[in-house]
Amino acid sequence: MTYLFPILYLIVSYTFFLLAGCFDNRIALQFLSLLLPFIMGIVNLIVVLTIGRKWSRKTLLNCTLIIKYGLIPFYLIGGSATIFVTLMALFPLPLMALFGLFTVFFLMFGYGILLGAAPYSIAYLIKSYQDGIHPKWLVIVAGICQFFFSFDVLIMMVLTFKERHKVKTTIAVFCAMCLAILLIILYVAITMART
Repeated sequence: MTYLFPILYLIVSYTFFLLAGCFDNRIALQFLSLLLPFIMGIVNLIVVLTIGRKWSRKTLLNCTLIIKYGLIPFYLIGGSATIFVTLMALFPLPLMALFGLFTVFFLMFGYGILLGAAPYSIAYLIKSYQDGIHPKWLVIVAGICQFFFSFDVLIMMVLTFKERHKVKTTIAVFCAMCLAILLIILYVAITMART
């Protein structure tokens, strides 16, 4: 039951845009499904402020890792799409302004999902400081990093190593993330070489 909300948040983060397509003529339901990640972010905050206060530091860390590691593919694909759309907006094309709007749309939803994941990590950081695991300066830096793409995941990896918790999982996720980035770069390089 403890990990239900982080897993549900992952599911919503990956499927909210698909749900909007399911409601063809119902504008209100389409709008609600697009707001689902933001609503789930508020639910995450409520969960952390109520029942999450009773959870142990390790439980909060596990919830954080489920969300952060689970969202890596989302951000790799979404980040690549955002960069592509942004570059398309810079070229003088007939739909140039439309590409710019897509960039804003992608960034807005990506940042909304990032913010919705923050309550678990912030709660973990506060609890780890109270337990004397991490110094105050590291907790502050890690807290600030929770609001920036990529840095939120990387700092949680560092803290996971420091706490010696789920080290093998973190190494596997880091290697998979590096491999995915390398494959994306190779794909872009090969595509550009062909044109």
